[in-house]
Amino acid sequence: MSTTRQPERVRTRKVLAFLALTFGISWVGAIAFAVLGVDLGSLRGTVLVVAVYMWAPAVAAILTQRWVGDSIRIGCGLRRGRLRWIGLAWVTPVGLLALTIGFGALLPEVSFTTDYGAFLRDLGLPAEQIDASLAVLEGLPVPPVVFLVGQGLVAGLTINAVAALGEELGWRGLLLRELSPLGFWRLSLLTGVVWGIWHAPLIVQGHNFPDAPVAGIVVMTGWTVAASPLFTYLTVRAKSVLAATLLHGSFNAVASLSLVYLTGAGTLLVGPVGVAGIGAGVLATTTCVVHDRYVAAVRVSAGEPLELW
Repeated sequence: MSTTRQPERVRTRKVLAFLALTFGISWVGAIAFAVLGVDLGSLRGTVLVVAVYMWAPAVAAILTQRWVGDSIRIGCGLRRGRLRWIGLAWVTPVGLLALTIGFGALLPEVSFTTDYGAFLRDLGLPAEQIDASLAVLEGLPVPPVVFLVGQGLVAGLTINAVAALGEELGWRGLLLRELSPLGFWRLSLLTGVVWGIWHAPLIVQGHNFPDAPVAGIVVMTGWTVAASPLFTYLTVRAKSVLAATLLHGSFNAVASLSLVYLTGAGTLLVGPVGVAGIGAGVLATTTCVVHDRYVAAVRVSAGEPLELW
């Protein structure tokens, strides 16, 4: 029989089963990537990362729900929810981008730039392709930043959302619901640590931080801990995992533009999940707390067990 009642205590066995499946599928997949010599930066590598790695939490969540006889839809937060909060989650990465650029520009030897050619050259593109890309940007009827951000938001609502749903059915779906008795802060901290460590096998292979794979694991975990309360807050307010899905999808497309507009340092410092991104995550979390304490009619960050969908 399918159950729909929210857990009154953490069902440790169920949580551990979900985490074992998630890490098992993802990490075995990452080992296979390394053994087979898959270039994670290639189109083939990207497809494999999405299909095998990013969708592992969703597969694990579905299997775990089936194993215990719970509803997949309710247990993973697959509901329409509150559309205004889902919409807010979708555009939130634009604010995170601005904050990341602001924090990054304060770092030593880092400066703001609009030299798109320099960024394209750093990617190793041939001169002809760079010239063609710059010609397109110069011919736009709107400033390039508006075009790039708009393009990112469209991706966050479509193809990126499909990839992000694979993670979020697990992190802000099953795990959020099962850890809800812990309250907002302990839930967010635990999820953030797990989420960060989960990335480790990809990071050591050069994903996200190609120049600092070991330090990258620490910095990534710092970012997931800093950003986790934001993901929790918007998901709880929206009463749907779709909020976290669109937030995650748009973030992957929009926030990465910090690497376009900041120069003088690598991804470890100015990347969207680097040091500057951690600063942005902390300020975004602070904004959620201020809203929760002084604006919202019902508080969710007071430490009491969370009431979800």
